[in-house]
Amino acid sequence: MSWGILAPDTLISLRRQQNLGLASAVRHFNDCSVPGLGGMWFPMPILWSVLAVSIAEELRVPALPVGNAIEALMMRQATEERLADRRVRGIRKMQGLEDWSFKNLKRRGTYVVQPIRMAMVQPLVALGFVRGSRYGAFTIHTAGAQMLNLPVMANYRRILGAWAHGGDPHGLKKMREDLSPNAAVPPEVRKLILARLIGGDDPSTSRRRSLVALGTGPSASQLDAVEPLSGITPDHWTDLRAGAAFMDLRNAALAVLYRLEHRLLELRDANAAAVLSVDEASNLAGEPLAALRQYARQQGDRIDARAEATSRKFLSEVRDLSIPQLLQKLAEREGTVIRWRDGRIGLGPAANEMSASGESEPVKDAEFAPQLFRLYNLHCVATELNGRVNPGCQDSADEEPA
Repeated sequence: MSWGILAPDTLISLRRQQNLGLASAVRHFNDCSVPGLGGMWFPMPILWSVLAVSIAEELRVPALPVGNAIEALMMRQATEERLADRRVRGIRKMQGLEDWSFKNLKRRGTYVVQPIRMAMVQPLVALGFVRGSRYGAFTIHTAGAQMLNLPVMANYRRILGAWAHGGDPHGLKKMREDLSPNAAVPPEVRKLILARLIGGDDPSTSRRRSLVALGTGPSASQLDAVEPLSGITPDHWTDLRAGAAFMDLRNAALAVLYRLEHRLLELRDANAAAVLSVDEASNLAGEPLAALRQYARQQGDRIDARAEATSRKFLSEVRDLSIPQLLQKLAEREGTVIRWRDGRIGLGPAANEMSASGESEPVKDAEFAPQLFRLYNLHCVATELNGRVNPGCQDSADEEPA
């Protein structure tokens, strides 16, 4: 997801944009595999956002800064205790912060660059909690109103509303503890979210429900089978297999570019011209190029079976172009780390940038195909909504971002 950036301290690594012009296909296969989940892997941010949108409506302001302020407030207890938890943001960013007022927390730059609420846009809409297409313009919808009418949420809404109006209401500290990122979602709220996630009869809900019913999987090896697992429809299985194959094809293409980038950086560090001719690039990346072509031949039928235009066009380029043409096309598609200029391959503006961590994703589990990260995310959120420990929270974060 691309966001406007104005200040140096809000810089998001350009390497995250290294999508080869395939973003629409990535979105397509993610939505086909687990519709409507976005980047959600634990449910508490749904509560924060519903409260934020409700307060934004009352204040008649955009929901985005309100959402940031409320999320930052809920991180306070966790950050003060310096909890090593994948759900916690802002330990470094908010260290030493003394002004925890709504007015201060909603200012740009007070909280982290990539708040968790960014991953909530799709599930908030898909599960019926809000209306709208942009977080800043959200309004409360049916399920959101149901949530706010629950007695426990009505109390949280009252306290937060008073805080947003500049007060320091009684019960604010207890509410922060109740709604901190590592706290348990109130049971009645869990039941409502679970019902919205897997309780309906529309096609998207049916797909989510069938995956939750599996318990685990499908794994990458299970997706090699033509016949679907029990409970998964043939169309859904075709989408899952095509999505996993497409992600692997994209990753194989990126492996070619990584090989070229490594050599170009060596040349640059040696004060030599950091450019490669097509012939030089062909020889240098011969091994990953061969692997890319072989994968396209072996697994291309899985991608073709879905008939998604962007992925099929990319597949045909990998299968049909000559090696020089393919290298040029990959460099043209990339453009941020590697780029094509004047008939040669050189470094792009994001060369040697560190990849941003998958901040919306817990650690993967081998029982779930890693190409489709939403499979494991769905398992994590459904497990927690059923009152058990979220498996994505069992490993502590290696390095807390921002």
